[in-house]
Amino acid sequence: MIVLQNYRTIAANGSFEKDIKKSRFIAHIAQTNSEEEAKSFIQKIREEEKDATHNCTAYIVLENVKIERMSDDGEPSGTAGSPILNVLQQNELENVTAVVTRYFGGIKLGAGGLIRAYSSTTADAIKDIGLVENRIQQGYLISIPYNLFDKFENYAKNQKITLEEKQFSTDVKTNIFLDLSEQEKLIQDIRDQFQNQISFEKTSKEFKQVPIKD
Repeated sequence: MIVLQNYRTIAANGSFEKDIKKSRFIAHIAQTNSEEEAKSFIQKIREEEKDATHNCTAYIVLENVKIERMSDDGEPSGTAGSPILNVLQQNELENVTAVVTRYFGGIKLGAGGLIRAYSSTTADAIKDIGLVENRIQQGYLISIPYNLFDKFENYAKNQKITLEEKQFSTDVKTNIFLDLSEQEKLIQDIRDQFQNQISFEKTSKEFKQVPIKD
């Protein structure tokens, strides 16, 4: 069972590469919504980077409980998987998997150097990709008279409400999604602003991604 709650995660799947004392470090990061997806992503990267010296991993996923796992993949204990997981935790990320690949360049880094290398590569990848909050929002199909549509479009833009799947017939129909904590207040405000001329039909609840600027 997947737990339905708002959570922070990465904005998109991606990777980031850096060289540290002649070793190549590549952080591959993906949104993963279950432990099965996390394991599948890890296997995919291990196959793609099969010639690497190490493919060290960490993931945090929400199922019926929060699941956190990590692997040093042959690096000295505590120098790879744990630092990667710590970065995910420090960024308060969930439903995310990171695989940091290392191609050894001939210079040993020592335990401290490895910890810094795996941590910084993961952190740089997260910064490069960006973060979002996955919010559970309630959907509504709304009907807007033509003569109010331009005004409502401006209102929606100011309130950061996205108008989805617009349909133009006898009036304008569009889908909107509102945060659960804000929906009643916003609906009442729309009714007040538009003299009850906009009608609402409740649809489904969905996760919507909202960018985070740290």
